[in-house]
Amino acid sequence: MCGHEFTREEGAACQAGCPVSKGCGLVTCPACGYEFPPTSRIVELITNLVKPKRAAGAR
Repeated sequence: MCGHEFTREEGAACQAGCPVSKGCGLVTCPACGYEFPPTSRIVELITNLVKPKRAAGAR
């Protein structure tokens, strides 16, 4: 939501005090605290296949 990009490991840390802190599976943005379900691997695969490839060395 805030636009902050982070790794899966950074987003995997559950917030302290969460009643289901052991395994709810939500990803938490370390910058703003917004929680959302993780992207499924099939969605990532399709996105990577459809996403236009950048030319090597292009900026």
